[in-house]
Amino acid sequence: MTKYTNDFKLDVVRHHERQGGGAKRTAARFGLDHGTVRLWVAAYRQHGHAGLIQRQRRPHYDVTFKREVLRFLDQGRSIREACAHFNIPARTTIVNWQRRYAAGGIDALRPRPQGRGPMKKPPTPDQKPPGDMTSEEMAEELAYLRAENAYLKKLKAS
Repeated sequence: MTKYTNDFKLDVVRHHERQGGGAKRTAARFGLDHGTVRLWVAAYRQHGHAGLIQRQRRPHYDVTFKREVLRFLDQGRSIREACAHFNIPARTTIVNWQRRYAAGGIDALRPRPQGRGPMKKPPTPDQKPPGDMTSEEMAEELAYLRAENAYLKKLKAS
């Protein structure tokens, strides 16, 4: 569920274009943040009505696309301009790419695995098969198992 419908966004952009009073005046009329109005207007100017349409799924951007966006920013452009130019709906997406790139370089922009990791395998017992044990090892294991059995019997009795 999106907060604003596509028709509402289009109404805001058209009002901004007709009135020419600026983003702050349009934002006050519709009860929005002026930055949101600027973002919608820029996306509309760059991509038309398609720039305002809410996507159903979160898009997956490849590493080359992310690097291209970061190069665009290196040319002195703003994040808002990059969002409009590349039709990226959220500014925080680009901010996260910048942070990850600064911390780990191009490899940090590669897709990360989603969801939980695989289950850990249960530890394998450090037991040898009985045929491979020496008589001392068998006697030690027998003493351990007897002690464990006695402990469990004691717990059950109390």
